[in-house]
Amino acid sequence: MSFLSQFVKRGAATMIGVCMLGWTSVSAAPLSLEEAINMALENHLDIKMAENEQKQAKYELKSTQGSQGLSVDASNTLYLKKVNDSASTSNSDISLSLPLYTGGKNEGNVEIAKNDVTIAELNLLKTKQDVRLKAVTAYLDVIEARKTQEVAQETVDNYQMHLDNVKAQYSAGNVAKADVLRSEVELTDAEQTLLKSKNAYEVAVNTLKNVIRWKSTEPLEFTDEFQYAPFQMAMDESVTFAKNHRPDITKYRLAIQSAEKSVDVAAADRKPSIALTAGTSWDSNVFPNPGDTDTFVGITSSWNLFDNQITKSKVKKAEIGVDTAQKELESQEDEVEVTVKEYYLTMKEAEKRQNTTQIAINKAKEDYFIAQEKYKVGEGVLLDVIDAQLALTTARNNYIQAQYDYATYKAKLENAMGMD
Repeated sequence: MSFLSQFVKRGAATMIGVCMLGWTSVSAAPLSLEEAINMALENHLDIKMAENEQKQAKYELKSTQGSQGLSVDASNTLYLKKVNDSASTSNSDISLSLPLYTGGKNEGNVEIAKNDVTIAELNLLKTKQDVRLKAVTAYLDVIEARKTQEVAQETVDNYQMHLDNVKAQYSAGNVAKADVLRSEVELTDAEQTLLKSKNAYEVAVNTLKNVIRWKSTEPLEFTDEFQYAPFQMAMDESVTFAKNHRPDITKYRLAIQSAEKSVDVAAADRKPSIALTAGTSWDSNVFPNPGDTDTFVGITSSWNLFDNQITKSKVKKAEIGVDTAQKELESQEDEVEVTVKEYYLTMKEAEKRQNTTQIAINKAKEDYFIAQEKYKVGEGVLLDVIDAQLALTTARNNYIQAQYDYATYKAKLENAMGMD
């Protein structure tokens, strides 16, 4: 099951409209996570560049395949004046050539070009997966920033209500002026935090707009929300899945095949080459006259009997390339295993934090209520209220962070596993 269906739910637009405090208007364009992903996949420049590379690989394959077919050459040489001849003349010829045997060189180059096309397709797939991850994480950043801002706003509201209560009690002579001053300081600090959270939200929104290439000035309304769903695979299963499905791992396996073909191509210079040739030539006129042509059909062969170890060196170099490609695959598989395990463990750790932080929020709410009520009746002290508010704010932010970490690392894990 994809990240989208597991971690995001619809229908948060009403809550957003209440909590964003005027940041979105009724004319804002609604944007779901799925829509953001689709826009990124359609518009992102990395994908367009990968598509161009794929086209280049296909044209390179056609060019390489052309070396196996018939080729036709035409030439004309104009002599303004031949020696011992007062008239100008010309020589023209047309020749055809069809390779019959190249020692496996042409065939090997075609196979390498075919692998290059497949590698380009795999690069395009991996690019799409990475762009999808960018869109998901950018959208999650917006959700986290929005929720953090909501907590900051709630903290400011609580401190404002508390300050109003302290001022009322100060007017009645029940508390010292120090309580008023301390409450004002706490409110100011909370307002500073709110300003920072608003800026963080704006930065997150702009980052998402850049990922999806949103050029309109119309504001966005984000309609999706965090929702927890467990990840079903075990860690070892995830590693195995990644090694079997990641496009870049498959690409490295193809690179080994291409390197092996390069050995055959290099070794082909030890073998003869044979081609079917045919042609015609004529003198004096641009186009031939009857009886003024020389036509031939034959077979051309060539064999390099000694090249001072040039071919041998090329073969050795290609063989080293095979060994390098094998080591690159092994190194990449090791890196994938480490990455998958890291994301898996971090995701599971965040999953546990979601449960504990939810409990902490409930306890912090109760503690804050008790501290407030005790202070109102003169049985508590200001520090208890401040500590309780800080604990509540911390618990809420910890819960948001746990939700964000779980969703983000699950998306990263799915990407590291090669899941679409």
